[in-house]
Amino acid sequence: MITQPADDRIRSAVADLISTFENLGAEHEALAAEEAKTSAKERRSTVARMVDGIAQTSRTVSASITALATVQGLRALGIVRQRSRDADGRDYTPLTCLADPTETLYDSVTYLGEAADHLERTYAPTKKHPSLAVARCPTQMRVALTSLRTALDAVCAEVGEDDAEVAEDHAEAHTLLTELEVRVCRTTPAQDVGPSADQVVSAILSDPKVARAAAEALAATPNAGRCPPRPSVEPRVGTPAARN
Repeated sequence: MITQPADDRIRSAVADLISTFENLGAEHEALAAEEAKTSAKERRSTVARMVDGIAQTSRTVSASITALATVQGLRALGIVRQRSRDADGRDYTPLTCLADPTETLYDSVTYLGEAADHLERTYAPTKKHPSLAVARCPTQMRVALTSLRTALDAVCAEVGEDDAEVAEDHAEAHTLLTELEVRVCRTTPAQDVGPSADQVVSAILSDPKVARAAAEALAATPNAGRCPPRPSVEPRVGTPAARN
C-alpha cells in the first residue's frame, strides 16, 4: 500500500472538499425550487428542512476547507504553538500562543463529521413523506458524497499518524456516507427505445437489402395490415430518390 506524503493528503482532501462544495449547489437549487412551488404545508416543511440541511452542509464543508488550508499554511511557515518571550527569552505564558496545525487538523475532522451528520438529517425519511428522502440531482450528489467520504479518509489518515483512534471514531461517518450514496442517489436507467421512425425509413430507403428484408418481414407478419398507411408516394428501391 502506497502512503501519501502529508502535504499530498491535505491537498487531496481539499480538492475533494471543493468538489463536494461545488456539487451541493445543484441539489440546493432544486430543493429550493421545489419548496417554492409546494403548497402542502407538511410536505413543504420537509423540503424546507432539506434545503436548510444542504446549506448547513455547505457551510461546514467550507469551514473544513479553511481549516485544512490553515494547516497547510502553518506547516509551510513553521508555526507550531510559539509563545511570546519574557525578558530572559523564556516562554511568556500570560499571552496566548500561536496556532497549532495539529489542533487545526482535528478541527477539520470535526467539521467533516458534522457535514456527514447534516446530510444524514437532510435525507432522513419522514413517516408521511418517505419518498422525499432522495436526491433531486443524484449525479451531483453522488459526486458530493463520494468526495466527502474520500476527504474524510484522507484527513483521518493524516491525523491517524499521531492518534490511531481518530480513524476508528470516524468509521461510522464513512459508513454513513456510503449508505447515503446508495440510498438517496438512485437513478433510473435510460430506456433503450430503439431507432426512431425516421431512422427506420431512412435505413430502408438507403439500402435495397434492408428494403427487401423489411418487405419480407411485413409480409410474414399477421398484423401487418394494421400498420398505419404508408405514404402515398414511395420511391422505388434503386431509384435516385431512394438512394438519397
